[in-house]
Amino acid sequence: MPRLSIELSDQQHQQLKVVAALNGQSIKDFVLDRAFGDPAHNGEIGEEEALHALQAFLQKRLQQVQDGKTVTRSADETKKLARQRRDGGV
Repeated sequence: MPRLSIELSDQQHQQLKVVAALNGQSIKDFVLDRAFGDPAHNGEIGEEEALHALQAFLQKRLQQVQDGKTVTRSADETKKLARQRRDGGV
C-alpha cells in the first residue's frame, strides 16, 4: 500500500492533531475525510468552527498552565472525552 509523507512545522502538527481529536478522529482519518469525503455529509465540524474550538481549548489550557494546574489525562482519555463532547455525551 502506498504511503504519503508531508513535512509540517511542529505548530501545524499540533493544530492538526487537536482538530482531528475535536472531531473524534485520528490524524490519518481526519486527513482522508478532508481529502476524499464530503464534510457537509459526514458529521464533521467545519473549519471555522474547528478553529474556534481549538482556540477555546488552547486558551483554557494556557490558563491552566498559568494557574499552575496540570492535566493528568492521557492522550487516549482526551480523545475519548472529545468524542463524548462531540456526540453530546458530556
